[in-house]
Amino acid sequence: MRDEFDEPQMPAPAGEFGVETAAPVAAAEAPASVPAVPNSIRLLNRDFLTDAANLPDASIDLIVADPPYGLGKDYGNDSDMRSGEDFLAWTYAWLDLAIPKLKASGSLYVFCTWQYAPEIFVYLKSKMTMINEIVWDRRVPSMGGTTRRFTSVHDNIGFFAVSKDYYFDLDPVRIPYDAITKKARSRKQFEGSRWLELGYNPKDVWSVSRLHRQHAERVDHPTQKPLEIVERMVLASCPPGGRVLDPFMGSGTTAVACARHQREFVGYEINESYCAIAHERVGLAAIAAPARASAAVSAAVAAGA
Repeated sequence: MRDEFDEPQMPAPAGEFGVETAAPVAAAEAPASVPAVPNSIRLLNRDFLTDAANLPDASIDLIVADPPYGLGKDYGNDSDMRSGEDFLAWTYAWLDLAIPKLKASGSLYVFCTWQYAPEIFVYLKSKMTMINEIVWDRRVPSMGGTTRRFTSVHDNIGFFAVSKDYYFDLDPVRIPYDAITKKARSRKQFEGSRWLELGYNPKDVWSVSRLHRQHAERVDHPTQKPLEIVERMVLASCPPGGRVLDPFMGSGTTAVACARHQREFVGYEINESYCAIAHERVGLAAIAAPARASAAVSAAVAAGA
């Protein structure tokens, strides 16, 4: 996963996608301390653009794409050295490969920067239905910066669907009302209102702090996205047991979200060291997932008691 601020996935064996990985890492080769990745999670140390043909069309419920932004970031290779028309041509090429992988009910989220968002969104609108433009407010503190324009502190996220019959489940991502707001809505006309208990619909401006260097979630990757953002996408736009594709997996945040919420996943990443980080993160998330599920069931039972 990548974004516009500064600051590292492990191959898996061939699976039902028919994807063959280069130099798959056997359990015996991995350090004993590295937990295993579930069979439902495929972490591929490959270039999506050259390997996309091995992924069946209409097999994916959701694409979460966080490609290089065309801003010259260092990902241990030259993957972000394109700019201008060259960058846009490359973007259109991978989009043309990715979109057919979606089911008729599928959707796509794409992270990008304001410099290229208009062109990317116009291109996608010629092929898909645009649902939202989401603005991610990265909560960057005011610390000087440019004096010739307003400081950029956001990323753009395009939310697109294959058709108007796309899957979307609002309930798992509702934001709970605080006690004061609920009390203010305590008039008789609101009694028993389901929305009041479940919470409100997230708006299209997502104010979530970027992962600063001291953040507990942070790993060795220059543009890692917060898990909170990606989990919202996965929970809302991929059905339970569904399958998510990430063409630019980075440190594996989307894979972690899928491991935590029982979604299948296939991701591509050309940097071997980032694949190793994703492998470890997903293994740890998979270990914690049963405990989280048990806690959720207990909470639901208690709420209904």
